[in-house]
Amino acid sequence: MLWRVMGILASASVLAGLLQPAESLPLSSPRADAPRPTIAATVSPPPVIPSEPSDPEPPATEPKPKPVDCAKLKCVALTFDDGPVSGTADLLRVLKRKHVRATFFVLGQQVTAHPAIIRRMVAEGHVIGNHSWNHPEFWGMSAKAIRRQLARTDHAVASITGHRPTLVRTPFGEINARVRKIARSRGDALILWDVDPLDWKKHSAKVVAKRVITHARRGSIILSHDVWPSTRHAYARIIDGLRAKGFTLVTVPELLGHRLKPGRVYLRA
Repeated sequence: MLWRVMGILASASVLAGLLQPAESLPLSSPRADAPRPTIAATVSPPPVIPSEPSDPEPPATEPKPKPVDCAKLKCVALTFDDGPVSGTADLLRVLKRKHVRATFFVLGQQVTAHPAIIRRMVAEGHVIGNHSWNHPEFWGMSAKAIRRQLARTDHAVASITGHRPTLVRTPFGEINARVRKIARSRGDALILWDVDPLDWKKHSAKVVAKRVITHARRGSIILSHDVWPSTRHAYARIIDGLRAKGFTLVTVPELLGHRLKPGRVYLRA
């Protein structure tokens, strides 16, 4: 009798196991020839950090801007040195959104590294000036060496835009009789500045913006450096602050009335 009861219980146990829901069944090792299930990964892959973002392709050329009469308007010119770098694209987005055209004094070695940004500058109505090939000190250089610095950058820009720059800003603003003579013979105007927020030294967007807005005057040429993220971050605030004070923001040729003389030094209008 005992053996009969045990047999009945064993049969009930087997039947209960067969009636379990599928998800509660214990997993068994699959046969070697059985298809393997695909299992989604639950761990996110490591982020890919690019060493240098690619330059954006230039947009279609924008309509030619209407003439600006700085004899009647309270104009200032925004200028940027030492680029372009990949981050210059961020500044260009700000300028486009705010409908501002500026003047970029570029280094030849940076031009060759970022040709798409140069094309975009031209397409969006900005002016390009020559800031030498690699930013040496002109005061300690021969006339031949200075000419080579400028000519290499001319060639780099012209190979992309079809035109060489006729505005020059010397590295560190170093100008002497030799530099003026070279500029005159090349047909270049020498563009310096009268507002310098020292953004290369103080990497604070708030401080840079305050300095520019406080010191700008009618006819000012404002120096900045687009190579610094803090400077790029400051410019939406700078543009709004200058406009709130009644300034019209223009390129250097617009500010100076297109009457630029070769060899002459300009600090402001």
